[in-house]
Amino acid sequence: ARGRISRHTDLDAMISATIATASTPARPLARVDTRAAARHRTALGVGTRGIRGATRARRSFHLSPASRRLAPRGLRAVESDDTSSQYVVPGRPVNPGLYCDWSVTDADVVEVWAYRVSLSVVALSVLACSSVAFTNASDPLPGWLNGAYFTGAVGLGSALFLIHMYVTPIKKFMQALYVAGLLGSIGVAALGDGSPVPAYVAAHPIAVWAVGPMFASLTGVAFKEGMCYGKAECAALFFCIPLTLLGHLTGLTGEGTEKGFLATWCVLIAVFAARKYTQEVKDDIGDKSVFIFNDLTEEEQVAWTRRAQQRDPQRFARMMGD
Repeated sequence: ARGRISRHTDLDAMISATIATASTPARPLARVDTRAAARHRTALGVGTRGIRGATRARRSFHLSPASRRLAPRGLRAVESDDTSSQYVVPGRPVNPGLYCDWSVTDADVVEVWAYRVSLSVVALSVLACSSVAFTNASDPLPGWLNGAYFTGAVGLGSALFLIHMYVTPIKKFMQALYVAGLLGSIGVAALGDGSPVPAYVAAHPIAVWAVGPMFASLTGVAFKEGMCYGKAECAALFFCIPLTLLGHLTGLTGEGTEKGFLATWCVLIAVFAARKYTQEVKDDIGDKSVFIFNDLTEEEQVAWTRRAQQRDPQRFARMMGD
């Protein structure tokens, strides 16, 4: 009899603890008490190990950003126990996300516009440097040519830092290509015959090996924009850039064909840069909730997932991939 009473008492205590846990408001970024979670994992129906495995699985698909710069800085949380509303700015449109609802902040707007301006700098650099190819060969090279080239290189580096991508390894690979091409460009400028980098590459096709990786990273940006937003000019740019460089490197295309590719490149990148300003800021961000969630520690992700399971079963099912 005493054993039965003890078991009933333990069961009542477990139920009371579970109700208290489910009804207690939790801070969205608070670290989970792993020992308390272990005590209640059976009552909650999902073990800590299972939730951690699920969050790892989601993390492997939506890989985290390279830095914490996408965290909602200066965001005033709505007074609510619902995790999905903690990143909503009062008075601004609400965007539904996989892990929570969110709003565009002033910091988001600054980052997106800085990205667009960086792409515009790249486009203007390409137009300026390419213009020399369509002038009389006997004309002296303009003194600003190297400055225009490296200004565009800086713009591309800025764009690759600010670009919103879920898949961090691809972003880092593109940045590595950029650094390799930038170092190659500096090497050409320092060790060449003193002519501007674009002119030296035009006269020495082998130099494409030195500067090519930087343009490969630009091709990656075009691919990302074309795939994410269905931009025809970006899809065409994805093929035009390597065809132009490889044709010049191998000598398989004549001068007229090279100029045709170069002119097409100029038109496409100008359209690409201009059309970025017609896009909504939220579309350039993507699903910010993915960045918010992946920026948390593993323990914070476990706590977040538990709250979603208790308070928003439909969102929890989407998070688990159901």
